[in-house]
Amino acid sequence: PLGLVWATPRRDVYLPAFYIDKHEVTNREYKRFIDSTGRNAPFDEFYDTIYNWKDGKYKENFDDHPVVLVDWHDADAYCRWAGKRLPTEAEWEKTARGTDGRYWPWGNEFDKTRTNTIDFGVEMTMPVGSFPGDASPYGVMDMAGSVFEWTSGWYKAYPGSKRRHPEYGEVYKVTRGSAWTAPADPYGFTMSRTAQPLDYKHRSTGFRCVKRPGKVKK
Repeated sequence: PLGLVWATPRRDVYLPAFYIDKHEVTNREYKRFIDSTGRNAPFDEFYDTIYNWKDGKYKENFDDHPVVLVDWHDADAYCRWAGKRLPTEAEWEKTARGTDGRYWPWGNEFDKTRTNTIDFGVEMTMPVGSFPGDASPYGVMDMAGSVFEWTSGWYKAYPGSKRRHPEYGEVYKVTRGSAWTAPADPYGFTMSRTAQPLDYKHRSTGFRCVKRPGKVKK
């Protein structure tokens, strides 16, 4: 991933209430989207992989694996189709860190058995929720590993930062978390941020959605 940069300087951010998907979007869920909209199935023409869909179908028994090989536009379109949207960086980080600023979704001590990163050694995606130890303070799963997750945020410096980066601007979108192809340290820290071009597709990149609570019916 492009340009690992810490989410600094630290600051308080107050967020309106929101709902976030407990799990990353799965192949099963994404297939309903492409069947409904006619959007192209996940595919990478540059290399053969078990994650390439063939004839509009994903690999057998991969129903509950996180969908990958989706670029930012695909992720954004799915969330809109589902009546949701991609999370902001702040929403994603709040979900992963809670209110106590923890390093990992489960606390401040790393344990490679808690999450699907290269440290664990499976070297492939697994069904969402397979690592109950990788639960955030709000019960949201797989935020330290599994797949990198698209957000709605542009790759820019945070307010007050003196850091300069040649890639900052409205060119790349931020991804959060780590993945089965990468180490948990440093990518899996709850404050880590990376970014990719909007048309980037990879077997280690997926997403989840959020939405604001609706009005309470009287």
